[in-house]
Amino acid sequence: MEKSYDENLARLMSEARDLLKSANFTESAMKYLEAAKKQDDARGIEHAKDLYMEAIRGFIHASEDYKDKKQFRKSSENLFYVAQIYKQLNAKDDWVAATKAIVEDLINAAQEYLLWSDYNKAVVLISSACFFLFSIEDFTTAEQLYSQYISQIQNDPGFTSAQQILYAAGHAIKAVKEIDTQALINAQQLVGNQLKPGLNQIMGDLFFPAIDSAVDTVVKKFRSKIKLPKIVPELKISKDLVIGNPTPLVIIVENEGKGNAFNIQLQLNLPEEIELLDGVKNFIIEDLPAQQSSDNKLLIRCLSATGESIHEISATIIYYDQLQTKQTMMIGPYELTFREKSLVNELEKSITELTTLSDEHYQKLVQTTILPEEVCEEIYAIVPIILKKSEEEIKSENFGIVQANIEIIKTIHQIADNLMKEAFVNSIKETQNQKIEEKVQEAMTTLKEELEQSYEERSELVKQELLLQKETEIANIQEQLRKQKDAELEELMAKLNKEHAKELEEARQEIRKEMEKELEEYNLRFDNEKKQVLEEQEALLRDEFQKQLSDAQNHK
Repeated sequence: MEKSYDENLARLMSEARDLLKSANFTESAMKYLEAAKKQDDARGIEHAKDLYMEAIRGFIHASEDYKDKKQFRKSSENLFYVAQIYKQLNAKDDWVAATKAIVEDLINAAQEYLLWSDYNKAVVLISSACFFLFSIEDFTTAEQLYSQYISQIQNDPGFTSAQQILYAAGHAIKAVKEIDTQALINAQQLVGNQLKPGLNQIMGDLFFPAIDSAVDTVVKKFRSKIKLPKIVPELKISKDLVIGNPTPLVIIVENEGKGNAFNIQLQLNLPEEIELLDGVKNFIIEDLPAQQSSDNKLLIRCLSATGESIHEISATIIYYDQLQTKQTMMIGPYELTFREKSLVNELEKSITELTTLSDEHYQKLVQTTILPEEVCEEIYAIVPIILKKSEEEIKSENFGIVQANIEIIKTIHQIADNLMKEAFVNSIKETQNQKIEEKVQEAMTTLKEELEQSYEERSELVKQELLLQKETEIANIQEQLRKQKDAELEELMAKLNKEHAKELEEARQEIRKEMEKELEEYNLRFDNEKKQVLEEQEALLRDEFQKQLSDAQNHK
């Protein structure tokens, strides 16, 4: 039966703890790393972070142990795992710090090899240290390190192989610093031909992924500094193309980028019906600096027999940038229309004819008296403007706009012709008479309605005046009634007050008599109760006196 994931994880962690107890730090850290990767795959990096940190602690412990033993290359291998984990955890500062620690170990290991006069292995470690510095984009420190060691071996013919290994880093530095394409190519070749085989000899193939990543960083840094070209081609040719006539054709290649374009190859594609009279279809520009252009002038002719002929031409452009990256682009296809006659001549003739015709139409339209002369002037004022604009557009070869303008003027003339037809004129007059009659009738109706409305308004005004007068009279009567009522009410109140005062006095006398009677009865009752209480107290005192007297006699 297959073990569950949790059992496998528990087993790995148990093995890691056992290895740690036996001071096998690297193997213990590898077990923790394996467990972390399983946890990461199953539940995500957040759940695996604690295991990754245990692995880091194990590798760091192993690194310190190897440092104590002066085994710096082994120490760097353990720190390499630490750097990879930090990079995976996206802890950039820790990753950079771990990478710098790797560089320090590689330099110390190189010093050990130099003591043993093993220069090739020493230079492999120094060159690797430079590439580790490239990976964190610390090119300044890498250049200082490179300069320190290349100065020791560059003049010694016995170290030719070691020079090539170290030159892998030197060319990378030169490529980034001087934006040197050849130096970048040399660096990439030397990494594959010299540095990696050297790492194999010292069992350092563990660093291959880091070296490849560092090369990618160098290329990225190089590309960020390189100035790239931007080729913008343009094909210029007249739109007034006549069959059989020679026509100039200009191909402009402009570099709008920031870097030079190299080995620009242009190939013009012409159909069989178009003959090349002068110039070349294929040409090469070896170097086109930024913000400069190059012109290629040709002379062509269409060989079609008769009628309008439409053909397509295009061009293919290939060029290279500083990195020798190949770029390919197309110009066109452009559609060329060849005619039997010059379109410019035909349009100019049409404009001349329309100018004369416009003047004639204007005079005839004014004579019809259908429209006022001012209106006719407004209608035809736009025609000279359109004609003048069309002459300018012909020079710019905007033939489509010119043809559209001609159609507009023809439409104006057609409208004028329709306005001047007898049937239309009679229809207009009849319509005008009908409208006049309708307006008279409408005015009479309006006048009648206004009179009726005026009568109603006056009647309403009279009614309102009578109503106001009546309301005033009613108000006066109501005021008189109110005053009369107030006088009667005042008299009635005085009478009621007088009667009320008499009744009130009689009630007071009656109440006084009753109160005096009740007071007399109360006093009598109080005297009786007081007498009774006194008699009771007297009896009690007498009894007490008799008792005390009896007690005194008994005592004698």
